[in-house]
Amino acid sequence: MKVENLNLHGLNLQEARQKTQLNLDWCIKHGVDVLVINHGKGHHSANNFAVLKSEIRKMLKEEQLLRESGYRVIYGESDWPVALTYDEGNTLVVARGLENEFIGGKARQDKNQRIFSQEGKEVRKAQKNWRKQNRTR
Repeated sequence: MKVENLNLHGLNLQEARQKTQLNLDWCIKHGVDVLVINHGKGHHSANNFAVLKSEIRKMLKEEQLLRESGYRVIYGESDWPVALTYDEGNTLVVARGLENEFIGGKARQDKNQRIFSQEGKEVRKAQKNWRKQNRTR
């Protein structure tokens, strides 16, 4: 799986839009499977409002070329397997059909499968409840 990363930290909105558009065009032209856009969570913005995050996501939703080229936008905080190693500071542009693939090497993929499978979720929930019940106050 061809994965490219784009870091937008430290850029203003205009620079971030230009850099994102250039990278989208390049990735589509070269058949990249996943473009990970790291726009940040907005902690360093005025009033903690994520300007880049909201504007870049809006731009991606309106981008006709992505849909025509067979890509979809997946937020880093989503439950799609392709996004499990990311958080709300990232947005992924993923080739259709790869949404259920784990990103990373074989060991990372196996670990993610164990952790994020239905059985893994149930184990984590049981552990959380056990800790809650045994907490000393």
